[in-house]
Amino acid sequence: MELILKSDNKQSIAKIIALAKELNVIVEEKSAETESISREALKERILNFRAASESSFGDPVEWQRAQRGDHELDISAILENQKKLLELEGKIA
Repeated sequence: MELILKSDNKQSIAKIIALAKELNVIVEEKSAETESISREALKERILNFRAASESSFGDPVEWQRAQRGDHELDISAILENQKKLLELEGKIA
């Protein structure tokens, strides 16, 4: 089993290491600074990401156009619903 502990508190880490040695547990120390990727490098990696293959859904813009289609708005129904809402709010009689 492997357990990774991260802390900036050197006193706490020293106590944990002392306890681990007392219990005959192997302790490996690694500096987190050498393993971490700089913030700028990570930002560049994210911004330059390109997918290896096309999405299984195809072109999302075309899918959205097909879903929306050319729908005609029924203005009279919209106005009737708006009138009912105003009546419920008591703004018109």
